[in-house]
Amino acid sequence: MTKTVTDTFRTNEINPVNHRKDHDGRFYSISQSVKKQLFLGGGLPTEYKELSETLNGLSIMVRKPAIELIGYLNKTNFDAPVSRYVLYGKTGAGKSVSLAHILHYGSNAGMVLVHVPWVPNWVRFPKGATPSVMHQNKYDHPIESVEWLRHFSTQNAPLMQTLDLKTTETYTWSKREMTAAGSPLSELIDLGLNRAKYATDCVAALLGEIKKAAVCKRCRVLVVIDGFNSFFSPRSKVQREDKSIVLPTEFVLTDAFLTLTKNDWNNGAIVVSVEASAHPTELRESPLPRYLLGKQGFEHLDPFIPIEVPNYNEKEFHSQIDYYIERNWLQQPKAHSERGRAELSFTSGNHPHSLMKLVAPY
Repeated sequence: MTKTVTDTFRTNEINPVNHRKDHDGRFYSISQSVKKQLFLGGGLPTEYKELSETLNGLSIMVRKPAIELIGYLNKTNFDAPVSRYVLYGKTGAGKSVSLAHILHYGSNAGMVLVHVPWVPNWVRFPKGATPSVMHQNKYDHPIESVEWLRHFSTQNAPLMQTLDLKTTETYTWSKREMTAAGSPLSELIDLGLNRAKYATDCVAALLGEIKKAAVCKRCRVLVVIDGFNSFFSPRSKVQREDKSIVLPTEFVLTDAFLTLTKNDWNNGAIVVSVEASAHPTELRESPLPRYLLGKQGFEHLDPFIPIEVPNYNEKEFHSQIDYYIERNWLQQPKAHSERGRAELSFTSGNHPHSLMKLVAPY
């Protein structure tokens, strides 16, 4: 029996704010301009991003975890302390893509985005950490901080122009350099972009100001962090001069983002993922939040709402196959048959990343 490919695997609703249960298992398209604004600095898994470029267009499947989360966010009481949500599941099940969906939601909902595409880039694969210029026994990430400030600026550029947020205190960087209270937040960003030496502290100052602005109802904030458990990793790849290991808790960036992810403020929401691959190999036995966060990380986020990102269900699996066929990525005639699809389902286990790798040679 041959399965006919129809357009039922797509939805014309391109605004994530409106995604509901009836959009489940359907793809929606993201314009090139939105892709450039939200994901130029990261946020899409490398292979997923490369495949979207090969297929000449970025589309994201509307899945139940994102629908559940969007439902929560749409009903949020923003006068209450920030709610925290933790996405978890097997590596390759689609957590990062679900976060990308939520980022698009936040942008369309008019929220300031505070997004960390992948925490392990700072902990396990840093481009260069140096002793902090402002905090004794702490370490800065000059290069990563410059990149993050640029990412923040790109994601929020249209919104920040209308909000006109200003600093609430004076920041002294050196005897001759300072950012006065009442300065536009863009001055903090520009200083960090132009002076990598101060970039990490500019990130910390910016996060503190955004948090204050949210409490004062001058903006609404969505924090999205992928690989959050890496902040609590038992070690990093950074070494001191005596070859001793610098712990992630000794990074200024860690302090800044852990302060932001406390629930001591309102008018925002916090969405993070925990990922086994964010930890060293020997600490990947379970995908569950309690294991990956450890005692310290779990207590930091508690209370939170866990949301599992599972493998594809049957509807999602067939939508994915239909999408691959429509984009001519899957050209084998047997992929149109029930038997061929059953074979792909069995071989991949309906695991999203495994399915993507499996169909590539077809």
